[in-house]
Amino acid sequence: MDKIFKLRPHEQAVVQLIMLAWVVVVLVPFGSAILNSLKPSVGAIFRDPFGLPDPWTWGNYAKAWVQASFDQYFLNSMIIAGCTVVLVVFCSTTTAFVLARMPFKGSTAIFLCFMLGVIVPIRLTLAPLFVVVRELGLLDTLAAVILVQSASMMPVAVFILVSFMRGISKELEEAARMDGALPIRIYWSIILPLMRPAVATVALLTFVQAWNEYFLPLIFLQSEELFPLTRGITQFNQQFAVQWHMMFAGIMIMMVPTILAFVLASRQFISGLTQGGVKE
Repeated sequence: MDKIFKLRPHEQAVVQLIMLAWVVVVLVPFGSAILNSLKPSVGAIFRDPFGLPDPWTWGNYAKAWVQASFDQYFLNSMIIAGCTVVLVVFCSTTTAFVLARMPFKGSTAIFLCFMLGVIVPIRLTLAPLFVVVRELGLLDTLAAVILVQSASMMPVAVFILVSFMRGISKELEEAARMDGALPIRIYWSIILPLMRPAVATVALLTFVQAWNEYFLPLIFLQSEELFPLTRGITQFNQQFAVQWHMMFAGIMIMMVPTILAFVLASRQFISGLTQGGVKE
């Protein structure tokens, strides 16, 4: 197995060059957006889109936040993303625990149904979902977006957690059962701490998806005071259509939480993608 991933020096150089090129492709537009968000006018952007601002206009962010009602949009996005993360983490960890550690007749079929949810895009089911949400009286509420978004992330979360949990040794659980521990105690005190990298991966993926989701708020929300940032940025575009420096400031405000989330959870996220838990 080690020989498969062992690269020769010239192969390592090629891989590093490809990775460096990809970093440049990602960072150049990002850096340009930061610089342009701090320029005083649209003219400064068109004159030198990759140049340094002169002067550095930090007031663009305050203006975008206040004049475009970004505070309300930001709060709505935080509510949607936060509630979605809590729901998905709780439901997926408990579901994965039952499927991986307490198999029963039909558990394989249930797992396959979750896998089907990974394959089938939720946009294909929006028509019946819209009817269900309307009949439940949840149309034009944040709860509609939260519940549908949580349901859409459950298949991926269950797949990641079940795969991770199947690699965790059962010895600790067996010892806990011999001491009389109930399943809920085993889940909370043994399984959940061992699954921290996988849970962090699920939480981060869910947060990013919920934060950047545009389609579900577009379908289920009509009141502007309920719009998240993804919908609010379209209102912002109408207000500052030709003021690109303000648009860049608004985009950067929208990107900050996802960047912070990844920075804070990056170690656990990478560990969850590369580790299989405590192997038997």
